[in-house]
Amino acid sequence: MAQLGGIGHHHQTMDDPVETAAALARRVAALPDADMRVAYVRHELRRHPPELVVDIVAIAANLTESKIPPNQELLLAISLALADEVADDLRLAALGVAASRGQRDVVLLLSRRSIGDDDTPDDKLVPDFGRGRPLTLGERKSLARTRDRDLLMRVLRDPHPDVITILLGNPMLTEENIVRLAARRPIAPSILRLVFRSTRWIVRYRVRRVLCLNPNTPLDVSLALVRHLTDADRRLVYSSTELPDEIRRASEVRDPPLLH
Repeated sequence: MAQLGGIGHHHQTMDDPVETAAALARRVAALPDADMRVAYVRHELRRHPPELVVDIVAIAANLTESKIPPNQELLLAISLALADEVADDLRLAALGVAASRGQRDVVLLLSRRSIGDDDTPDDKLVPDFGRGRPLTLGERKSLARTRDRDLLMRVLRDPHPDVITILLGNPMLTEENIVRLAARRPIAPSILRLVFRSTRWIVRYRVRRVLCLNPNTPLDVSLALVRHLTDADRRLVYSSTELPDEIRRASEVRDPPLLH
């Protein structure tokens, strides 16, 4: 078997990474609900040692390029599974393994951008809610649950992750609202990561597309999504002068890999 993403030959054992990834892809494809897929993948990954997880991530990225339907969603499910804080220990351990092996593509997928001063909510960006005074964070979180669509448009501009977390679960929100939110510039990367982690919205193609095209999107998020775009949209990403080189390289349209 040809090497995949820096992975060499393995004996056919129950822990063979190619077989494990293929089985995981089949099971993910059989689950109808995005939350179920992510929970299942997280459970399975936490059963494996970090060395095997690194192999699975590398293979999943390669399988996505094959454009075979059962394999299409595996990388995204893995990225979402490892995005949850409960999987941080495994993600960090796998990150260390990937770094020691020199598997740069996997390192980028497993890394997280540190939240620094530029990602701190800016109170000056809090929208005017027409109350004649600045609203407290608690009041803004309460407004994130509103059913008033006009008010929702204001809440969408709130810079605080806690407000946006509540807002993303609001049943009155539409895909168009999320696309506008994810396209905003400038916007804190932490807000865009929240959009990515929302399984309700990340299954929508337009949301994935706009996240990949936003230069404020965290690198690991864009890398997890760009392989899921159409060839035409990948060319659009590749031609962008605003995006990091790593995203542009990952978006390059290639011939599907030959997998045996």
